[in-house]
Amino acid sequence: MAKKKEGDIVDRLVAWGCDLLHLSKHAKVFQQLAKFGIVGCVNTAINWTIFAICLHALPIPDEVMKSVVASAIAFAISTIFNFWASITWVFDTTGKKSRRRLFVEFAVFNGIAFLTFDEGLLALLVALGWHPMIAKVVTTACGMVFNFITRKIFLEENNKIKEKIRKHERHQS
Repeated sequence: MAKKKEGDIVDRLVAWGCDLLHLSKHAKVFQQLAKFGIVGCVNTAINWTIFAICLHALPIPDEVMKSVVASAIAFAISTIFNFWASITWVFDTTGKKSRRRLFVEFAVFNGIAFLTFDEGLLALLVALGWHPMIAKVVTTACGMVFNFITRKIFLEENNKIKEKIRKHERHQS
């Protein structure tokens, strides 16, 4: 009799695919990546929709400034959804950290990604003549990679990456 797989539909589908491809030992990370992708798509839809509405509605004549302000508004609103979905569905945050501490860490790294990609790179690309929505697609892709890595390291308590960093730091000193 086959062992019943636990988890939600995403966990079960990914586990099935991993079994099929003989990657069962990596199922947990693939499940997490799938959920991160789903949350990211929903968050991106929220962010881009708000960004597009703001581009249309904001009475700012300068295109670069309008893009930067629209991006800031979209970022602030979508970050709330992203934090909630990340800590409840994607990353294992059950541990010693309070929700407040998790939010501060999440906000710091989200802010770094925002300033680097959504504001800096977006402003540069729009100033170079790129359409704001095309520039937004490029900046979102860059931020996505940064966000997964930082969330994996800082939102999860029992993390092999964090332990490797600590070991590396001990060997350096």
